Amino acid sequence: MANLPQRCTIKDVAAKAGVAVSTVSYALRNHPSIPPATCRRIQDVAKRMGYRPDPQISALMAHIGRGRPVSSSGLVALIWVHETRATTRNEYFFRQVLAGATERAALRGYRVEEFWPNEDRLSGQRLSAILSARGIRSVLLAPSIVGVNVDYTLGWQELACVVLGYARWAVELDRVAHDHFHGFCECLQQMKLAGGRRPATVIAHEINLRTDHALEAAFITHHPDERRAREFVHAVDVPSAPKFESWFRRMKPDGLLLLNRSMWNRIDSPGTRALLRAGRVWTAAWQPGDPLHLPGVLQRYDLAARTAAEMAISLEQSRSYGVPRHPQWVQIRGDWHDHDTVEEQGNA
Repeated sequence: MANLPQRCTIKDVAAKAGVAVSTVSYALRNHPSIPPATCRRIQDVAKRMGYRPDPQISALMAHIGRGRPVSSSGLVALIWVHETRATTRNEYFFRQVLAGATERAALRGYRVEEFWPNEDRLSGQRLSAILSARGIRSVLLAPSIVGVNVDYTLGWQELACVVLGYARWAVELDRVAHDHFHGFCECLQQMKLAGGRRPATVIAHEINLRTDHALEAAFITHHPDERRAREFVHAVDVPSAPKFESWFRRMKPDGLLLLNRSMWNRIDSPGTRALLRAGRVWTAAWQPGDPLHLPGVLQRYDLAARTAAEMAISLEQSRSYGVPRHPQWVQIRGDWHDHDTVEEQGNA
């Protein structure tokens, strides 16, 4: 019988990288004791060598000395609560999430399994039973882009859950999200560097609520005209708000910051097209392939998903199931992209 290929071990990675085994172990988990550049270098070496940790061994080492039986399915559930399969495959934002979660899970010896409860009509009770039957404990609750609150309940006591994004759940869980406040601040800074003295923003009131008013707060506190800053905020989904065209003529902004690219379809007019031609329109949610070529902040939800996967797996391996007493909230800053940026995204 042919010899099976020898599995790459952590010792092999350490020898190749020229570091101690313990350093590799810490680097693969992004431990704060190891410099980020060293973590990335060691992770690149491990990836090139095809290193994949054994989740059973990782779980055992996490609990060694505790005298309790341990087991791991080696799976991380990525739950798309409101989205469909087509949406999560076609939209760049959701592909970012899947790519980041998949990459980090693989580094820990895990594999991502996706679920679409809304499309498949799975109640929280039914999905919890499926997760239990498959031995899945690590769970990522994917970003919800519909509404402010998520009315979906799982069997929290048996799971290590981490929320992606800002949507409010019935219980307070560990969470990783884009830093919307800093993103808006970065955009305003770039607008001021471009000579903007009367910048305005077009946002969605629903998303502003979901982010605990981070969008509006950042814009008002960093606007060049602090006294009138609030007047330069236009929420497109507030029925009582003035029509955009009349608001635009009254405010006469010299630049527009759009919450996202889709906002353009709701404000396209001769006045905004003039600003666009002058390079005076920015976006707080930059995406590659934008036909308008708007500069702005790329929300690094690939990095957010990597961090969330790491957190969920670590919680599983330390048997920290259920609703945390002191939930952690991690915010990931985005990357700035200028008008002429065409690449998919910066390096992690």
